[in-house]
Amino acid sequence: MSTTPKVRPSQILLLFLFMNIINYVDRQVVSGVLPLLKDHFSLTDAALGLLGTAFMITYSLTAIPFGAWSDRWMPHKVAAIGVAVWSVATVSSALAWSFASLFVFRALVGVGEAAYVSTASTILSGAYPEGKRSGILGLFNLGMPIGGAIGVMLGGWIGTQFGWQWAFFLVGVPGLLLAYFAWKLPLQKPANTPTRPKFKLSELGTLLKNKAFFWVALGYAGISFAFGAIVLFVPTFFQRELGYELGTATMLAGALQVGAGLLGAPIGGWVADFWQKRDKRGRAYTLVLSMTASAICLWIGLIFHSLPLFFLSAFFMLWHVGVAAALIFDVTDASVWNTANALAMFTMHLLGDIPSPVIVGFISDKFSLTTAFAVMPIALLLASLFFWKASTYQSRESKTPRLL
Repeated sequence: MSTTPKVRPSQILLLFLFMNIINYVDRQVVSGVLPLLKDHFSLTDAALGLLGTAFMITYSLTAIPFGAWSDRWMPHKVAAIGVAVWSVATVSSALAWSFASLFVFRALVGVGEAAYVSTASTILSGAYPEGKRSGILGLFNLGMPIGGAIGVMLGGWIGTQFGWQWAFFLVGVPGLLLAYFAWKLPLQKPANTPTRPKFKLSELGTLLKNKAFFWVALGYAGISFAFGAIVLFVPTFFQRELGYELGTATMLAGALQVGAGLLGAPIGGWVADFWQKRDKRGRAYTLVLSMTASAICLWIGLIFHSLPLFFLSAFFMLWHVGVAAALIFDVTDASVWNTANALAMFTMHLLGDIPSPVIVGFISDKFSLTTAFAVMPIALLLASLFFWKASTYQSRESKTPRLL
């Protein structure tokens, strides 16, 4: 993307960071009210897991069409449409009269967020040089821990004070204002960008034949499998397995997530960019080490129910938020970045956090949440293996062009 002189890359970063925070607030608010929904609708843990799956199914299925559309139109306007759609769907969740209706509204949140996430990282990657990409995307993806923590904590506090309906309503409104600002951004495609032909499925096949991209997408899926289920159930885990009251459990879960994210996301990005300057496979190597460390800390933490080890596991896990996104762009051509990012998201969610909440809920119903969480380190170790495999197909030299 190129910009007019009226807007600086830092201004784009700030706006998209705010939108990403609201993105994760609206996504994770359901986690904070999960025990309330369980009582209100008389649900099992497996059914609660379906609320996460509802969001991820539509999020994954619509990501590729939105990504292909963005490669052919104005990505920031596609993002603005997405923010507006998910905000309306979040507000509508407050009107849910049954589990089925809530399932539908959460699914619509996924549609809106797919349009936004398919484009946001691409816009920022084009606005900054390749050597700063992990750090910039790490800052942008601070929206994940900050917004996720705010969503969990606000959901728990508003839900216990005023009812779960008010939690959905109040967090959904701010996104509508941000959608307007995104729509009005004075961005345009570069003058020398050729008109993209009509989308063909063969484009996806070409991307999947890119072996580095293939393994990066699978590595992303491994992280998504673990992270998606843990974030959804961690307040319930603290309440049920560690004995905290719901309000305290949601505050603790939020504090752990935001603390680990504020440290992990930028540190991971800086380490990866530093390593990348010395070896163009440095980002992949950073993910190999961080996911292995996260898996080890989580396993030991579950054995001893240790909050410090849970924090370390989250800290290393959240190294990926800018690094994995940057790695997608490292191994693909800039002309298909939106489509590549969308296909990676489709893969990571289809194999990751679409099935994992239901799997964790099912195991929890049969055994315990601690037993269910013990599956997650396996996914992290597989992610580490996949990123190492991706690195074997990377060159030491980068040829990825800038868009600005």
